[in-house]
Amino acid sequence: MSLPDRTSYAGLAAIPDRPANIAAIEACSILNALSAEERQKVAGESFMAYAERGELIFGAGSVAETVCIVGTGFVKLTRASGSGQEMSVELLGPGQCFGLLVAIEGRAYPLSSIAVTNCWYLKVPSRVLLPLYQASGAFKDNVVRSLGPRLRKAHDMMLRLSSVRVEERLAAVLFILGDSYGLREDGHLKISVPLTRQDVAEMAGTTVETTIRTFSRWQKSGILATDRQRLTILDEHALEEIMHA
Repeated sequence: MSLPDRTSYAGLAAIPDRPANIAAIEACSILNALSAEERQKVAGESFMAYAERGELIFGAGSVAETVCIVGTGFVKLTRASGSGQEMSVELLGPGQCFGLLVAIEGRAYPLSSIAVTNCWYLKVPSRVLLPLYQASGAFKDNVVRSLGPRLRKAHDMMLRLSSVRVEERLAAVLFILGDSYGLREDGHLKISVPLTRQDVAEMAGTTVETTIRTFSRWQKSGILATDRQRLTILDEHALEEIMHA
């Protein structure tokens, strides 16, 4: 596709900087078992793709020909409920990969992947990773060790984001982000990736206006602090009470 101008206009978020292929691979902890030479080979065989907010990256049931690594922005994995409604199963950000296990097993993607924000993601051909996986015990161990935490987070996310209360969903999104991208500073949990109110609203399934109003109340209550596009949870106990109200 032709890419929009980098500056924001007509409500369209600016396109993020395009990361280098090798930078995305180096940020993916599952691939750190590969040698520097192997990582360079993977980078040379891969393609950095761009997706706009809301764009379908791949649909459930499609053939798993590539493994994707998020370079910038966020991607959600969804599945259709019995009523046909799309449910978020997992939220992935920079350095996280998706489609790896099904590519290894030669299955179709069981979930759909959708860009939550404007993002770059690296498409790694399955044919490139499979020989490396088969030859490396350390690589296999990394994949196995990643499964348990990811399944737990996916289960937690489905439970938390199924609430009908917007405040509860917004609180859940902050904790989910804090779990993967949180840094402890002065006793508070700082989310270390830049996020707009639109980004958070999309993740929680609500409007920007509602997100702004809710965050404003939380700031006044001393629950949350904002600095440009950075968020810091000041009172985790109070936010947990909101999430479980």
